[in-house]
Amino acid sequence: MPEGDSKRKLADFSVRESKIHGQGVFAKQAFLKGDIVLEIDDSDPVLDRGKLTPEQEIFIDVFVAVDGKQKTTWMKSPERFINHSCEPNTYVLTDMRSGVRRTWALKNIRRGDELTWDYALNIWEEWIGPVPCHCGAENCRRIIRGNYFTLPREIQRRYLPLLDEPFKKRFTKEIQSLNLTGEHDPA
Repeated sequence: MPEGDSKRKLADFSVRESKIHGQGVFAKQAFLKGDIVLEIDDSDPVLDRGKLTPEQEIFIDVFVAVDGKQKTTWMKSPERFINHSCEPNTYVLTDMRSGVRRTWALKNIRRGDELTWDYALNIWEEWIGPVPCHCGAENCRRIIRGNYFTLPREIQRRYLPLLDEPFKKRFTKEIQSLNLTGEHDPA
C-alpha cells in the first residue's frame, strides 16, 4: 500500500451541486494518480442498522474492518457526498496497521474535477432495488447494484488489484471462485 499524508485536508474539497446526482465533492487542488485524496472518518458507528430509515441508509458506510468483521458507520462530509461513477477517479484502501481507510487517486484528478468512486468496489451487499446510474461515463452500466460479485467479469477482473485487503481476506473463497485469472475461462 502506498504511504502518504493521513490528514483529512477538508480545505482541499468543496461540496456543491453535481451533474451526476444531488451534491458532489469537487477537488480544490490537483491530485496525481496514487496520491492520498482523503482520509475517511469512521469514528461514528451505527449502533442499530435495523432501525434506520431508507433516507438514513444512504448516509452509512458498510465495510470490512481490519479484524474481518462488518463495520457500519455514519459517513462524514465530504465523503458522504462522493458520487458513484462506472469510471471512478478514486478508490478506498485500508492501512492494515492502523485500520485507517483512505481514498486514493485512481487517475490524475484536476482542480475542479468531481471525485467519484464505484459503489460496487469492496461491497458485497445487494441493494434493495437497482438504482439508475447517471454518471455519464462512456462505459456506464446504467444501473448501480452495489455488489462487487454481481459486476460483469471484465470489471471484476479490472478491479481485482483495487480490492481492499480486509475485503479480500473475508471473501477469499468467493473471489477465488470467480476465476478472474483467466485460467479455464470459457472463451
